Amino acid sequence: MSGVARKVFVIGLGPGGFGQLTLDAVDAMNSVDVFLVADSDDNQSDQVWRRSELIRRNVKRVHRVVTVLDPAHTQADDGEIDAARLAPYSQIMSGLPDDATVGFLAWGDPAVYDSVLRVVDELRGAIPMDVTVIPGVSAPQLLAAAHAIALNRAGQSVHLTIGARLLSEYHPGLGDFVVLDDADFTCQALVAEFPDTELFWGAYLGTADQVLASGPLRTVVPELQRVRQRLISQHSWIQDIYLLRS
Repeated sequence: MSGVARKVFVIGLGPGGFGQLTLDAVDAMNSVDVFLVADSDDNQSDQVWRRSELIRRNVKRVHRVVTVLDPAHTQADDGEIDAARLAPYSQIMSGLPDDATVGFLAWGDPAVYDSVLRVVDELRGAIPMDVTVIPGVSAPQLLAAAHAIALNRAGQSVHLTIGARLLSEYHPGLGDFVVLDDADFTCQALVAEFPDTELFWGAYLGTADQVLASGPLRTVVPELQRVRQRLISQHSWIQDIYLLRS
């Protein structure tokens, strides 16, 4: 590969609904020659199909889709990407023609809890790139819209965190909490101490499978424990998010 910087787009797809692509995202997708699409060995065929359908419906030019096996979909606590995860991306990128424009597709907004930007940033150390990021509709935005609430209350803070950190960070005095990546539904451990904290929950946001629930933790959590298990059995995976509001 020459020293000429390769044109790269990192494109936010939204959380999965076919109407969530912005016009800028569609324009960028129609500038891409090769899409690099990450797949894991998890059983998430719905997401694979949905991403393929987004490309099919919106890309009108000749293009290639290259599947990249992402071995972990995880990174170290300090945010660094494992070398084993970078290797397949680097190999594929190095083998493409210099003038091929590459597109990375990110669920939701690349700036909100997504590792695609970290992967691209690591690759830039070895491969010259001219990177353009196209923001997408984020899951927190869709959650607020689905419940017809504002994500932030006037004069109040909003904290974005993950399930693994919720119990060590949560305090009502810090404002509202948006919790991402919580496979264990950690808020159930807050019911005894904060029973009246409001929960605004959503799964598969923006899709035909969207499910919503809201109310005080003490009344909503027991039912949601059953609902989540049913949805996981039905879909083999769950993509949910919630807001805690005191």
